[in-house]
Amino acid sequence: MNNNIQNSDQRIKFLLYKIKNNTATQEERKEYIDLMYSNGYITKTEYENYKNQLKKPTTDFAEILVGLGLAVLIGALIGELFKGDKK
Repeated sequence: MNNNIQNSDQRIKFLLYKIKNNTATQEERKEYIDLMYSNGYITKTEYENYKNQLKKPTTDFAEILVGLGLAVLIGALIGELFKGDKK
């Protein structure tokens, strides 16, 4: 199961990279939001809001996704640092 989480996090990072560089397709953006929700990084309300925003693509929304992804990645890195300290 831990391996699935790592694979999912790698996919999130990859999709975030594509979104940040404006090369992500609409389907990849949807996948990104779905992964963020299924991994517990965003709430149901946030998920619904982001899904609704996907219906009207804008550059502002891409910036929101990048900001969200960066916040999650920073949180994950900090979590890993604390896990490493306990070993």
